[in-house]
Amino acid sequence: MKERQRLILDRVEEKGKVSIQDLAQQFAVSGVTIRKDLVELEKLNYLTRTHGYAVSLNDLSERVSSNFSTKEAMAKRALGLLCEGDTVFIEAGSSNAHLAREIGRSGLDVTVITPCVYVANELKNCHQEVVLIGGVLQKRSECLVGPLTHLCINNINFNKVFIGIDGYSPEHGFTGRDVMRAENIRLAIEKRVQNFVIAESAKFGKLYPYNVAKHGDIDTIITDRHLSGEFVDSLTHQGVKVLTA
Repeated sequence: MKERQRLILDRVEEKGKVSIQDLAQQFAVSGVTIRKDLVELEKLNYLTRTHGYAVSLNDLSERVSSNFSTKEAMAKRALGLLCEGDTVFIEAGSSNAHLAREIGRSGLDVTVITPCVYVANELKNCHQEVVLIGGVLQKRSECLVGPLTHLCINNINFNKVFIGIDGYSPEHGFTGRDVMRAENIRLAIEKRVQNFVIAESAKFGKLYPYNVAKHGDIDTIITDRHLSGEFVDSLTHQGVKVLTA
């Protein structure tokens, strides 16, 4: 990675979202040069590009808005897996935020347990009971993490879990970029209830440092229609059901 690209990444992580114009002015280069840098950084999964901006992958509000129709369709598909009276653990992440929104719209009588402030806010004006568990706030992801969060997860009961992932490979299973969120997920799926992953097909084939779950931990994947047959075959061979939206 070039030194300028490192500095660009630092700037984006600091601000959450920075325009190409601002980056070009800061580094005294053309917008074309900045765009080339951002393309390389996006290929390395360090950030994402949207409408003239570079956006941190940790900025949840921006990620909720990206690929909106795809995430909304997956959330509607996931909603159909819920039943009246369920107590549902919903982890952080943009697709899970969409699921929370669909739950609120549906009027379904469920209890939602979450470590994500954004998810809780999606339901603040809805009739469903919401349990926001405690911990240290990761501001950009709006997720609560750390020992207090772990204590809460260990001492709360639920019958369904919805998690997000950053990557999947047949060799390593489901992986994430954040060790603290990965620990939240690990503790939730260790309850051995029904565990679901909501993830766009673009995340399959990517590998991140932290293990989130093994094939045997997950019952069902909810994804979009662009997931390749190779990954579908790998997942179903391992006993994971694949649903597309």
